Amino acid sequence: MGSLGDGGFGGAVPYSGVPPVFEDRTPDACVVVPGIMGSVLEDAATGRPLWGVDLGTLTGASAGGGLFGALRADESERAADADTFRRAPLTRVRATGLLAKPWWLPVLEGLDPYGEAVKALREVTLAPEAVAPFPYDWRLAVAYNGAVLARAARAHLTGWRERVAARPEWRAAGGRQPRLLFAAHSMGGLVVRAALEQDPELAADTRAVVTVGTPFLGSVKSVLTLNLLHAGAKPARLLRQVQAMAATLPGVHDLLPGYRCLDRGLDVDRLTPSDVARLGGDEHLAARSLDEHTRRWEHPFAMPGHRAIVGEAQPTVQTLDEQQYAGHAVAVGRHHSFDAGEDGELVRDPATGIPARRDSRGDGTVHTPSAQAGGTEARTYVFGQHGTLMRHDDVLRQLRNIALERPQGPRLSGTSAGPGLETPQLGGSFGQPLILHATGLDTPARGSLTVRSATTGRMGHPLTLRRDPDRTDGALAARFTADAPDLYRVTLDVEDHVPITQLVLVSPPDA
Repeated sequence: MGSLGDGGFGGAVPYSGVPPVFEDRTPDACVVVPGIMGSVLEDAATGRPLWGVDLGTLTGASAGGGLFGALRADESERAADADTFRRAPLTRVRATGLLAKPWWLPVLEGLDPYGEAVKALREVTLAPEAVAPFPYDWRLAVAYNGAVLARAARAHLTGWRERVAARPEWRAAGGRQPRLLFAAHSMGGLVVRAALEQDPELAADTRAVVTVGTPFLGSVKSVLTLNLLHAGAKPARLLRQVQAMAATLPGVHDLLPGYRCLDRGLDVDRLTPSDVARLGGDEHLAARSLDEHTRRWEHPFAMPGHRAIVGEAQPTVQTLDEQQYAGHAVAVGRHHSFDAGEDGELVRDPATGIPARRDSRGDGTVHTPSAQAGGTEARTYVFGQHGTLMRHDDVLRQLRNIALERPQGPRLSGTSAGPGLETPQLGGSFGQPLILHATGLDTPARGSLTVRSATTGRMGHPLTLRRDPDRTDGALAARFTADAPDLYRVTLDVEDHVPITQLVLVSPPDA
C-alpha cells in the first residue's frame, strides 16, 4: 500500500482504498499586524527593554522613570516617511515581537496580548509558519511602517509559496497559489492600507484584509493623549511623562481625527495644526497627518477583500470641546458626534439651527463611523472594548472563518443598544476607589461585574452594581478599591453575550 505525505497535516496515512479527507485549512500566508502600543520595543544598541516587557515601569514607585524619555522620537524619527525606509532604515529602536502581556496607558487604556489571534489563525493554516507576526515601531509614521510591512509581507509570502510548492499534498489540498491575508488591529489597519497602497503588486497578491477597530477617520483619544491636562488627574507624574512622549510621536499624530470633531457650540470644526499644537501636540506632525486625511478623501484606496470588524455599544468619546484650566488649553471629550448631509453641510435642528448631536458609541476608543473605511468593505459588529478585541471570542471566530473563505455570517448584533463597559481612562491612584460603569442594562440583575489582577490572576470579590443617580443614560455603577498598585482586568458578564473586558491601571500615589 502507498502512503500520503510525510507526517503532520496530510502525513503518513496508509492508503485503504478510500479517498483521503483533508482538514479544513487555508493555503494562504497570514500576517498579524498589531495596533499602537502592541509591539515590544528595545534599544537596538544596548538591548535595553523600552516597551512591553516590565509592567513595573507603570506600577512601581518610580513609574515611568526614564522609559518615556527614551521612547520620545528624535528629529530623524519625526521626519521619517516611506522613502526614508527605502533609503536608510532607522535603527535606534528595534521591534522584537508582539505584545505578550497586558499593557496600559492613560487615555489609550488597556491592550491585551495578540497570542490568541495568532493561535486562531494557526489553527486553520497548513502549518504554524504560515502565520507571521509583524512587530513594528509604532512610535513612527504610518507611512514609514507601511513600507516596512510591504517588504516583510512580500518576503513572507515568497518563502511560504516556496514551502508549499515543495509539498505535493499541500498543493492538492489548497488547489491554488497561496495569497496573503492580513489581520490588523487598530492602527495596524492603517499600516496595512499604507503598505498595499505603496505596493500595487503586493495588493494584487492579497486575498483579504481584516481590520479590527481600525480608526480610518482617526480617534479623539489621540488629542486627549497629547493634551493630558485634565483637572485633578492622578497620578500627575505619569501623565506628564506620557504627554511629553506622545507630543513627539508621529504614530500618535497619525491617529488624529480627520472628521469634524471640535464642538464650538453653534458650529463644528475640523482640527487644524494650530489647534493640535495649542492642545499639546506638534504642529508639523499634525499638518502631515491632517493633510493625509484630506488626500484620502480626494483619492480613496480600497483594500482587497476588506472586512471591517467594528466594536459597538461601548461609551466612546467622539468629539471634544476646548476649555481653559490654569492658563492651559484643555481638551474635554464628549460622547456625541455630528452628521453631515450629502452636500457636506452639518445637519441642524430645524427649530434652533444648532448642529444635531447623536451618540454613535463605538468600542470605547474608536467611534463606530470611524472604524468603517468608506462603504466598500464588508462589516460585522461586536460588543467589545477596543484594546481587548483581538482576544474577543466573536472576533477570533470571524478571523478563522475569513481565513477559511467561508461566507460572511449575518451581522452579529441588530442595533447599537447592547451592553457596554466604561472604566476610568486615566486609571486610578492607590487608596482611591475606582468608579466602574455598565451601560445598556435595564436592571442590575442582568449583569455581573468582577475584577481580577491581570498580572497574577488573583480574583477579587464580585462588585455590586447600582443605578448611578448622576448619569442620565441609566448607567449602573460599582466601586472598586484596589489592595495594591497593579494592572486589573474588569469583566462585565451579561446573559446572552460574550463577556466584555477592559484593563485599568492602579498606580502608586505621586511622591
